[in-house]
Amino acid sequence: MHGRGRLAPLLLVAGFSLLLAAWVGSNAPGFGPDEPANFVKEVGAGTGQWSGTPGRLAHPAFGAQPGAPERIDWINRNSRVFRLPAGLDPGPAGFPCDLFRNWLSVRCLDRPHSRPPATRALSYVGTYEPYVYAVPGAAMARTHTALGALYTGRAVTAALVAALLAVAVAAAWNGPAGPLSVAGVLLAASPMVLFMGSVLGTNGIEIAAATALFSLVLRMGREAGPPRWAWPAVGVVGALLALARPTGPAWVLLAPLVGLVLAQRRTRGRGDPGASQDATRWRGTNRWRGTNRWRRAWPVPWLGLAVGGVVATASWERAVQPHPGIRRGLVIEGLHRLPHDADAWVRQWVGVFGWASLPMPTYAYRIWWLAVVVLALVALAAGPWRARLGFVAVLVGAAVVAVGLDVAVLHQTRFPVYGRYLLPLAVLLPLTAGEIITRRAARLPAAVRRPLQVAVPLLVAAVHLVGLWANARRYAVGTGGPGWFLGRSQWNPPGGWSPWFALAVAGAVCLVGFALTGLRAVPATPGAPTGGGPDTGDLTAYPTATDASYATEQE
Repeated sequence: MHGRGRLAPLLLVAGFSLLLAAWVGSNAPGFGPDEPANFVKEVGAGTGQWSGTPGRLAHPAFGAQPGAPERIDWINRNSRVFRLPAGLDPGPAGFPCDLFRNWLSVRCLDRPHSRPPATRALSYVGTYEPYVYAVPGAAMARTHTALGALYTGRAVTAALVAALLAVAVAAAWNGPAGPLSVAGVLLAASPMVLFMGSVLGTNGIEIAAATALFSLVLRMGREAGPPRWAWPAVGVVGALLALARPTGPAWVLLAPLVGLVLAQRRTRGRGDPGASQDATRWRGTNRWRGTNRWRRAWPVPWLGLAVGGVVATASWERAVQPHPGIRRGLVIEGLHRLPHDADAWVRQWVGVFGWASLPMPTYAYRIWWLAVVVLALVALAAGPWRARLGFVAVLVGAAVVAVGLDVAVLHQTRFPVYGRYLLPLAVLLPLTAGEIITRRAARLPAAVRRPLQVAVPLLVAAVHLVGLWANARRYAVGTGGPGWFLGRSQWNPPGGWSPWFALAVAGAVCLVGFALTGLRAVPATPGAPTGGGPDTGDLTAYPTATDASYATEQE
């Protein structure tokens, strides 16, 4: 039982990691959103140039689009110039080429390029917080070619994202509920999340960190309370999220509200034997925390770490980052555009690759959103009234925050509001639905529980493969090229397509293996504490005895 319980979450983490690796290598250089600008920023931050020197675009052009002068002004206000070591200028390296011309392959990347000397280059994300940029940037600065630096930076970013998704899986996993407990994480980690987590920039790290932090606070709201490792995880993940992007602190401050709204009522009192056993176990294994005073103080330093991240980003925002004003006309315009923008977000939250210009086949979006809607409906049907109201409150609150950021902040720059900016909010839908189902798993009929825990990972694996293939086809032969392009590819990633597709298939196989563990899982005993239980930090350390207090949860 313990071996099987340990295998399932490990398979899921391995699947995410392998799919991330496939994205790192198969995506053409420079075809992550704003990847050349992020390249310059990361190398600059990695070599200690946190703010660079002011600069302006040499030949800005937005045609006759409305607001073009304001867009150019906003870009110039954010632009900084950084010194780059010899060989690390992305401009002469030629990526990206034929951008937005999806009908073409990117064989233009194979043109010969000379090794540039040390130089200076402009980045229009130069004023962004440098803290997380510096992590991959330090590794990139030690390479000798722009192409090598790009793949090195991608690999470091993907490793961070894989670690954050592993935290999310560990937080969501519940032994009695089995594979069903991570259905929300599976649907939160869409192809777009893995794509963004495999390219240069901090947006993917922000999304993965938000997924991990929300999973942690939902776990901490279970009846049994948080495991010992949860507070250090909250501190580290919260600090990383706050430092990643300007919007990071907003998600950190939102997380405890989400946890409180969906928290279960604690039914164990001072006289409860189970509570006494927990206290005895705590004292026996953690003597330095033997008193209640130290136990209450345990979260303080970790919360301080997250607060420190918020303060650091707020200080940078105040000192360096420009901010658009709030113009009433643009607010009204943004509200009028909401239906159009929301339609684009729904697709971009699942996967629109390149520079938000390369969609997947329509059926892939339908499959993904069908799975999300089914998960949400099961949560509403199975959850107690308090959880249902909390679920609705979280979704309404997230929608209000998203609209506010859209019309009052992002739209004020006259740039479109891309779905990736709001993905840290969008993950709340599957995560909260999945958490409610986890807490009520023992009450679900087998006819609902078993299909869910098997079908969700299978559908997720299929859509991930579709996204990877659609993305690769665009660069290999163009969107008008043959559907099966292997052997006819006009551009090939390092090592050819075979190793990267092998990684993708291996990742999908891990997800299929995870789904098969759902077939073997023993249904939770009705009344069992699927909301948590005494947790020693091991993924398999969950009680098997029933708990009458759980069965009497107020409806």
